[in-house]
Amino acid sequence: MDPSQTEKDLLIILLPILVVLSTLLFLLVLFLAITIVFRRRRGIALGDNDGPVDLSRDEFADGAGGFSGVEGRWLESVDEETARGYLRAKDFQSQYPPNSQPTDITLSQFLSIQEKGVSAWSFEPDYEMNPSVLVHARTELTFLPDPLSASVVQSNLPLPKLNEVYYWEVKLFDLPTTTSVSIGLATKPYPAFRLPGHSRFSIAYHSNGDKSHNYPFTSTPFGPSLKEGDTLGIGYRPRNGTVFFTRNGRKTEDAFVGLSKFNLFPSIGADGPCSVHVNLGQAGFVHLEANVKKWGLAPSQGTLAPPPAYGSERGSILLQAGGSASPRGMGIPS
Repeated sequence: MDPSQTEKDLLIILLPILVVLSTLLFLLVLFLAITIVFRRRRGIALGDNDGPVDLSRDEFADGAGGFSGVEGRWLESVDEETARGYLRAKDFQSQYPPNSQPTDITLSQFLSIQEKGVSAWSFEPDYEMNPSVLVHARTELTFLPDPLSASVVQSNLPLPKLNEVYYWEVKLFDLPTTTSVSIGLATKPYPAFRLPGHSRFSIAYHSNGDKSHNYPFTSTPFGPSLKEGDTLGIGYRPRNGTVFFTRNGRKTEDAFVGLSKFNLFPSIGADGPCSVHVNLGQAGFVHLEANVKKWGLAPSQGTLAPPPAYGSERGSILLQAGGSASPRGMGIPS
């Protein structure tokens, strides 16, 4: 056989293979380049896109110019009012960082939990800072229209850290399509005019289906959007700082990890009128596993009897008998 003919035959066979492999390699390089450019254009790349975001690190925004570059480009892309609110919150948190006021559960609060159970928790807005939030029966929240800013309200007590899981739910009773609601966890003090998830030391699930943490430009699609009648649940595992969500009883994948450094408070914010009811464990949960395993913040009923009311000793047979006993009868010489 002619050697030259054999080489030609091999070339005819190998040439298409080489062309296909070269094309695939070119497409792979092109895909990677487009991905990098797209992420930089968005201004932020989360290092944990394929799983829960690790919040044990202080900053992990990736983009041209580092975090300051990401932040600067975002500020240039938003309107003046949005930028002003962001910078105002940033200044607030620089003056009042987490733990700048006591947030640990005190002895009196612990005794209140023992006495009242989960009823020791309530939502207490600062009406001077947030006149557009009304609270009924401790856990029924009504947000009124406020054209100037969003509003947030937090629980009076933080999540405990003794059990494996703590869980609570929010029922959206009245949610106009023009209102955005954010439900999550945040430290105290927290700026009363910022949605949770939009300022440092906070995470949230937003009614448009996004999740975010610490900054508004960390928002990424996570789950279904919320509508009137839906129930969103928030679960917290204090041992590893994991947060997961449920929607109408169905659990999503874990959303965040590493949230174990500070005390965290259930936090709900809205930028318009709406009405929500919060279940901290005082009633049955929509999520069945939380019911079976009793994941509420505390038992629905307290285990410690309340102290007697002042003046309740009047009419006590024991005290009357003791008061009528003579000193001689008590063995005390007269």
